[in-house]
Amino acid sequence: MPLEEKTKKIKLRNNVEVTVVNVPLTKQEAREMFPYRPHSKYSESRFGGNNLIDDFALVLNQSATRCRMCQAPTINRYLRDQTCPDCDGRSEYNGTNPRDK
Repeated sequence: MPLEEKTKKIKLRNNVEVTVVNVPLTKQEAREMFPYRPHSKYSESRFGGNNLIDDFALVLNQSATRCRMCQAPTINRYLRDQTCPDCDGRSEYNGTNPRDK
Protein backbone atom coordinates (compact mmCIF):
# COMPACT_ATOMS: atom_id res chain seq x y z
CA MET A 1 0.00 0.00 0.00
CA PRO A 2 1.52 3.37 -0.99
CA LEU A 3 2.28 5.91 1.71
CA GLU A 4 -0.38 8.28 0.37
CA GLU A 5 -3.06 5.66 1.06
CA LYS A 6 -1.94 5.35 4.71
CA THR A 7 -2.49 9.05 5.37
CA LYS A 8 -5.40 11.38 4.89
CA LYS A 9 -5.86 15.14 5.00
CA ILE A 10 -8.50 16.48 7.35
CA LYS A 11 -9.73 20.02 7.80
CA LEU A 12 -10.06 21.36 11.34
CA ARG A 13 -12.64 23.84 12.59
CA ASN A 14 -10.51 26.87 11.77
CA ASN A 15 -9.89 25.64 8.17
CA VAL A 16 -6.37 24.40 8.93
CA GLU A 17 -5.66 21.26 6.91
CA VAL A 18 -3.48 18.61 8.60
CA THR A 19 -2.23 15.19 7.54
CA VAL A 20 -3.18 12.25 9.75
CA VAL A 21 -1.71 8.73 9.64
CA ASN A 22 -4.65 6.32 9.62
CA VAL A 23 -2.86 2.98 9.08
CA PRO A 24 0.28 1.84 10.96
CA LEU A 25 3.51 2.49 9.06
CA THR A 26 6.47 0.17 8.54
CA LYS A 27 9.89 1.37 9.73
CA GLN A 28 10.82 2.32 6.15
CA GLU A 29 7.59 4.26 5.62
CA ALA A 30 7.98 6.07 8.94
CA ARG A 31 11.59 6.97 7.98
CA GLU A 32 10.36 8.30 4.62
CA MET A 33 7.51 10.30 6.15
CA PHE A 34 9.51 11.65 9.13
CA PRO A 35 13.11 11.98 7.88
CA TYR A 36 14.22 14.18 10.80
CA ARG A 37 13.94 11.34 13.31
CA PRO A 38 17.29 10.01 14.49
CA HIS A 39 18.57 6.63 13.24
CA SER A 40 20.21 5.68 16.54
CA LYS A 41 18.03 4.33 19.33
CA TYR A 42 20.36 6.17 21.74
CA SER A 43 19.40 9.67 20.65
CA GLU A 44 16.58 12.09 21.23
CA SER A 45 13.47 12.30 19.08
CA ARG A 46 11.11 15.20 18.82
CA PHE A 47 8.63 13.94 21.42
CA GLY A 48 11.00 11.57 23.20
CA GLY A 49 14.21 12.06 25.14
CA ASN A 50 16.35 15.09 25.78
CA ASN A 51 20.03 15.79 26.45
CA LEU A 52 19.85 14.03 29.84
CA ILE A 53 18.00 10.82 28.96
CA ASP A 54 17.66 9.00 25.64
CA ASP A 55 14.57 7.47 24.04
CA PHE A 56 15.60 3.88 24.76
CA ALA A 57 15.95 4.60 28.51
CA LEU A 58 12.52 6.28 28.56
CA VAL A 59 10.92 3.20 27.00
CA LEU A 60 12.72 0.91 29.47
CA ASN A 61 11.55 2.86 32.54
CA GLN A 62 8.03 3.21 31.09
CA SER A 63 8.12 7.00 30.90
CA ALA A 64 7.62 6.67 27.14
CA THR A 65 5.73 4.32 24.85
CA ARG A 66 6.14 3.62 21.15
CA CYS A 67 3.52 5.28 18.93
CA ARG A 68 1.16 2.64 17.53
CA MET A 69 1.34 4.21 14.06
CA CYS A 70 5.05 4.96 13.52
CA GLN A 71 6.75 3.17 16.46
CA ALA A 72 8.66 6.31 17.52
CA PRO A 73 9.37 6.45 21.29
CA THR A 74 7.07 9.16 22.65
CA ILE A 75 6.84 10.51 26.20
CA ASN A 76 3.53 9.38 27.66
CA ARG A 77 2.15 12.90 28.20
CA TYR A 78 2.42 13.59 24.43
CA LEU A 79 0.50 10.44 23.42
CA ARG A 80 -3.21 10.63 22.66
CA ASP A 81 -4.89 7.26 22.04
CA GLN A 82 -1.39 5.73 21.78
CA THR A 83 -0.57 8.04 18.84
CA CYS A 84 2.20 10.67 18.71
CA PRO A 85 1.56 14.31 17.68
CA ASP A 86 3.18 13.77 14.26
CA CYS A 87 0.85 10.92 13.32
CA ASP A 88 -2.41 12.47 14.48
CA GLY A 89 -1.69 15.93 13.06
CA ARG A 90 -1.24 17.84 16.34
CA SER A 91 2.35 18.91 15.55
CA GLU A 92 1.28 20.18 12.14
CA TYR A 93 -1.69 22.00 13.69
CA ASN A 94 0.71 23.79 16.07
CA GLY A 95 2.65 25.21 13.16
CA THR A 96 5.33 22.63 12.35
CA ASN A 97 4.85 20.33 9.39
CA PRO A 98 6.91 17.21 10.23
CA ARG A 99 7.18 16.29 6.55
CA ASP A 100 9.07 19.47 5.57
CA LYS A 101 12.72 18.67 5.05
